[in-house]
Order: sequence, then structure tokens, then C-alpha cells
Amino acid sequence: MSYHLVLAALLLGTSLAFTGCNSKPDTNAHKQEAPAGQPKPAPVAAPPSLRDTLQRLAQQLDTVHRDGCWDEDFARLMTVHHAGAQRLAAVEIAQGKDATLRDLAQHVLNGHGRDNHVLTLALTRQPPKGQEYRPGNTKDPFVRRIAAALAPLRQLPPTPGPLDSDFATLMQVHHQTGVALAQVELAFGKDAELKEAARRIVRDEQAEIKQYQRWLKAQAAGTTR
Repeated sequence: MSYHLVLAALLLGTSLAFTGCNSKPDTNAHKQEAPAGQPKPAPVAAPPSLRDTLQRLAQQLDTVHRDGCWDEDFARLMTVHHAGAQRLAAVEIAQGKDATLRDLAQHVLNGHGRDNHVLTLALTRQPPKGQEYRPGNTKDPFVRRIAAALAPLRQLPPTPGPLDSDFATLMQVHHQTGVALAQVELAFGKDAELKEAARRIVRDEQAEIKQYQRWLKAQAAGTTR
């Protein structure tokens, strides 16, 4: 599948995810009948913001099914987490102006696609017999580590714009939670391929965080001259 088809699918999926509750019934003051024989124009959904996309990711991660198996549950969570990064990257590619950040966004699409292959394969395997932890037990070490890893998604930093700066800011939050999630797998997981994927995620996303930090620092230095 070509890059343009992948990007189009990501943008379409992201747009559809936010259209369900935005429509409002017409009031009498605004209600107008379309001319006879002409259909009414369909409402145009506004594209999702980067902040909305990350908040939506936090909600999706809350609803991910967990069996109580360390490796499989990590794979499920990371698959959804990666999809959130891909949606953020798709917005940057479609609307961003900075060439460096657009290149980083394309790198996210490519790298996360590779990781998703490993994660998907892990979910096709037979899970271990019995639970390794109880998903509803908030005192369980695995549950507590996962909750702590994802907590920053619920306390996002200010994003006053422009879009490029917001992308660099929010991708840092995304990657920080991704690194923490991968470190939980390294601490608890048993599957060799998943642990290798987790090590790669830690390495790659920590490196990307530094790139976003350098970009934001350079932008701040430029505005103070």
C-alpha cells in the first residue's frame, strides 16, 4: 500500500472518530429549506486538533481489553498507543509547515508500522494458561506501573499554537508515555520478540524526544532575538 493511501486512511479514521457528538439540531431561527429539487448540503466535520487526538487516545487506552497476561496486554495497549502517534503524525503531515517536523512525523508512521507487525503477531499466539495478574486489582504492581506510565496523557501541557509547536510538544508527551509503557514490558514480560520491540521503542522514542526538545529550543531562541 502506498504512503498516500495509508495517510488518507489515517486521516479519514481520525476524522470519523470525532464526528459523532458534534452535530446539533437546527433551531427555528436558522432552519432553512433547500430549494425544491436540490438536496441539502452535508455538514462538513472539522478536522480534529492535536490535543483532541491525544485526549481521545487516553480514553481509548482506558477501554483496551486486558486478559491478565503481561505480554499480550502490553501488546494490546502499545498497538493502540502507536495508533495515536500515527494519527498525530498524520495531522502534522497534512497541516504542518515545518519540514523538519514533517520528516519526523513521516518517521513515526514508518517506525510504528514496523512495530505494529511484531505486536500483532504476539496477539495471535496462544496466551499462557491462567492469569499472571488481575486487571482490576489497583494494588497489583503491573497495574500500578501501567497506570503511572499513561498518567501524563491526562495532564497535557498548554498548546497555544502554532500547530508545529503543538505537535512537537504533544509528541514528547506521547513518547514519554510510550517509553514508560515499554519499560513495564521489560520489567514483567517474558516474550523475547516483544521485549526486543520494547527495547527498540525505548531507544527510538527517547531519541525522538530529544529531537523535539531541540526543535522547540531553537524556536524559542529565534523568537527572543
